[in-house]
Amino acid sequence: MPLDRDVETLRNIPLFAGLATPRLKLIAYTAEMVRFEPGEVIVRQGDPADAVYIIAEGEADVLLTDDEGKDMFLNTMSRHTLFGEIAVLCQGRRTTTVKAKDRVVTYKISSQLFLELVRSSPEIGMQVMTVLAQRLERSTHLLQHHDRR
Repeated sequence: MPLDRDVETLRNIPLFAGLATPRLKLIAYTAEMVRFEPGEVIVRQGDPADAVYIIAEGEADVLLTDDEGKDMFLNTMSRHTLFGEIAVLCQGRRTTTVKAKDRVVTYKISSQLFLELVRSSPEIGMQVMTVLAQRLERSTHLLQHHDRR
């Protein structure tokens, strides 16, 4: 059954690994499946945040556009990667552009549902903080390396 498959996909994402099956079913049921073709923009830096995404299939590149309009490659994300949470948590705008590297299938979870999950589950809140800290560390390293050029 598709719902069971979606629940198992969500269970493989570290952020959701500890959630009970009924909660995973709610997320799977309310998430929208969105497909992107190679080169298609999934989210654009500066756009308002309306959702978080989980890559179910494919890979996507993360790009940061500087003040001169030049894109800097930050990372490639693959299956089971959650992204878009920074802008949702800040209730602000997208901090990077994410572009499909090949055919990408995502689960799109509304910002409202994601924020409710973070508020109601200390485990998810801690996992989100860990992911954000790791991304900050990786971005800092990339920027330091980029400045040396």
